[in-house]
Amino acid sequence: MKNMLLAALFFSSLLMAAVIAGEDLAWGLGAPPNEIRIHGNTAVNQREVSLLEICDQETLPDEWKSIMAGINIGEAPAIGSEKYIDPSRLRTFLDGLLDSNGIHASDVKFNIPEQIVVRRQSTQITQEWIEDTFKKFILENSPWNQEDIEIQRIHFSGVPLIPTGKMTCDVKAYSSRERYIGNVTLIVDLYVDGEKVRTLSVAGKVEVHANVYHAKRPIRQNEMISEADLEVHRINITEAADRFATHPDQVENRRALHNIGMHQPVELKDLDKPLVLKRGDPVKIVYEEPGLSVSDKGQANADAGVGDTLAVINLSSRKTVYCKVVDSRTVMAVH
Repeated sequence: MKNMLLAALFFSSLLMAAVIAGEDLAWGLGAPPNEIRIHGNTAVNQREVSLLEICDQETLPDEWKSIMAGINIGEAPAIGSEKYIDPSRLRTFLDGLLDSNGIHASDVKFNIPEQIVVRRQSTQITQEWIEDTFKKFILENSPWNQEDIEIQRIHFSGVPLIPTGKMTCDVKAYSSRERYIGNVTLIVDLYVDGEKVRTLSVAGKVEVHANVYHAKRPIRQNEMISEADLEVHRINITEAADRFATHPDQVENRRALHNIGMHQPVELKDLDKPLVLKRGDPVKIVYEEPGLSVSDKGQANADAGVGDTLAVINLSSRKTVYCKVVDSRTVMAVH
């Protein structure tokens, strides 16, 4: 069944207007229109449809244009659909509008088509705009360097129609924990003239490439790694962004916990924490007791990192003291 404006949704508001016509519609208008011509097809871009929008404005005096613009005949149809106005009921309403202003309907020429259709104006969002919006948001919000990012396979459900008007958008990540790598989903809220009209879910594959340290030669377990042992290759780290060594401080002065094959990428799990002390380094030994803290000079008896416990020679007493490494110059005696 056709979606009728006046016959169903719209007619109640028109009927109400007609009932109160004697009091509220007697505006004391000037010269009456010689002709009221109704469009057979009308496209609107607002949520509400005014009486003026379905009329040919060239046939109306300015006073009548103003009044008809203020008469709301109902909600516009949804995007992609249409509504129909019952011509006979529209004519009845127009007769009442004229009579309420002391104008005989017989003095006005009516041109009302047999079918009156109202459609909502729409704009189609392009696939290119959606893809560009996705890429722009990723590049602006990703923690990775833009030159390391490659965005592929952007997809969404359908190219949407939205009402015509000033469009703006609000974009956010689907997950608050999004790292912008791998499969990423964004939520795009579309607004027209400040009103939200559509929400899109847009997904894509974000790949990240990085310079990763590789073993230039076979490195054996417990060997200390030097710069001469390494070479750099650019690889895809999308599936394991935190797996490989990509910065010098991640490999310098580190010990291999496992054998690393030649040309194999260096994984962080294969490396000990960085050494801050080497065997023979001078250190300050701190002795602490409740209410008392003293220090003395010492010498490291082994390589160690922060938090490690190692033997330290007290240079004053020549005794060996077991200490916990605080930093590259300080150790704390343990009891």
